[in-house]
Amino acid sequence: MTTDDFLKLYSINVNDKVEEKNGLSYLSWSYAWAEFKKVYPMATYEIKFFGYQPYVYDEKLGYMVFTSVTVNGLTHDMWLPVMD
Repeated sequence: MTTDDFLKLYSINVNDKVEEKNGLSYLSWSYAWAEFKKVYPMATYEIKFFGYQPYVYDEKLGYMVFTSVTVNGLTHDMWLPVMD
């Protein structure tokens, strides 16, 4: 992904879709993914599984999910805390 690609995505105005929960502002995954796919229709994402579960649990960290997004042959991995 080039700087131009990043700027193209960064310039998308999503302010009217931002939600709040527990004092935090966020953009729902479904809306963010829809906007991303408009720009990169061939992009894919993957949810990592641990056995049959799409999450792991740690006593100190809580529940976490691990995902990856691939666009134009470049994959970015991300871990996300389960908030609710």
